Amino acid sequence: MAATNPSEKTAGRSRRVALLVALYVLLVLGMDTLATQGVRFPFEWRLLLRFRPGGFDVFKFAAWFVIPFLFALPHLDIDAFTLKRWRRSDWYILAGLVAIGALAVIVIPSIPGVRETYRGFGHLSPTQKHHVFCWHLAWNASWLIGWEFLHRYSLLRSWDRWLPRAGWLIVPLSEGLYHLQKAPPETLGMVALSVVLTLWARKRQNVLLPFLVHLAIELELLVFLLRTAPGR
Repeated sequence: MAATNPSEKTAGRSRRVALLVALYVLLVLGMDTLATQGVRFPFEWRLLLRFRPGGFDVFKFAAWFVIPFLFALPHLDIDAFTLKRWRRSDWYILAGLVAIGALAVIVIPSIPGVRETYRGFGHLSPTQKHHVFCWHLAWNASWLIGWEFLHRYSLLRSWDRWLPRAGWLIVPLSEGLYHLQKAPPETLGMVALSVVLTLWARKRQNVLLPFLVHLAIELELLVFLLRTAPGR
């Protein structure tokens, strides 16, 4: 009986890990989509969104970050979350993407479909705005870390090991499918941003810049909404 080639065993393991990670991502994002869309079959999926103390989405935090982090912990690449692999040019890339994000937020009122999704809070009192600001900060903290860890660490790395040339495409595909819940212009914008962030993360083996860009855009959006009245 011929011995198994070590490279074949490694390739087989990489394929299994990549498929399992993709299956997990499909499962947790699918559950979140069912809950967001108010699907009631075979039960009330919206129950997953009920646990949001102060805006902190417990389901997203656990499913998108805690569980994947625990599985990755034994072989965690610490430098993937630090500045150690950054180059000077990456700071310019960060600044440019943050600026583009701000521009995209500013033009929201001019984009049909998107402007209906993001109605401003400018009409609220200062106290109410403070409450909205704190709620959204907690909500962003609950899902944003997990979103980047799930996609540009767990999913990207596993598929890049299995399919070194084209495996990275699974990340924009996943993000694009999830954002089909949004207006088409926002979905296309998200896919374009995903391609840029994923290629950078793949090249640098680092997740920090995508996280910072994503965080900056969410904060820019929040500030914009707090300063904009509904209907504008």
